[in-house]
Amino acid sequence: MFLYLLVLLSACSPRDSMTLDLVLPGTVHMGDSVPMTLRVTNTGPKPLTLYSQGRPTTFDIQVIGPDGSLVWHRLNRAVISSVLQVRELAPGEVLEFNDYWDQRDNRGQAVPAGKYRVTGVLPTDPPGELRSRSADLRILP
Repeated sequence: MFLYLLVLLSACSPRDSMTLDLVLPGTVHMGDSVPMTLRVTNTGPKPLTLYSQGRPTTFDIQVIGPDGSLVWHRLNRAVISSVLQVRELAPGEVLEFNDYWDQRDNRGQAVPAGKYRVTGVLPTDPPGELRSRSADLRILP
């Protein structure tokens, strides 16, 4: 049995009162799927407009290996439609984007046990993007 910790890290956007949070387990075993959620939240008292790319909304998750190199990112070789979505977020409204990482690198090879850094990215109206704070993910043998 292992301890399943959730890491919730938040980063403020350049836009007033909009945050991007990254939620993922702090520790997993090799071979386990790693659930990852990005949450965009309007933390302010007024409605805010979010301009996002793609349909459905495009989001990326980047995994950096123990040596500092990019191991995997969700949008590797993805074709992203050039559709710009405009969404009004009411005060306190949250949008969630979910995916899993299968612990394989961009070439499809299984990654070794170790400590990885994970960051969430939500491309917005060019040239902008929202980025979460990076979170540690430890893969145990």
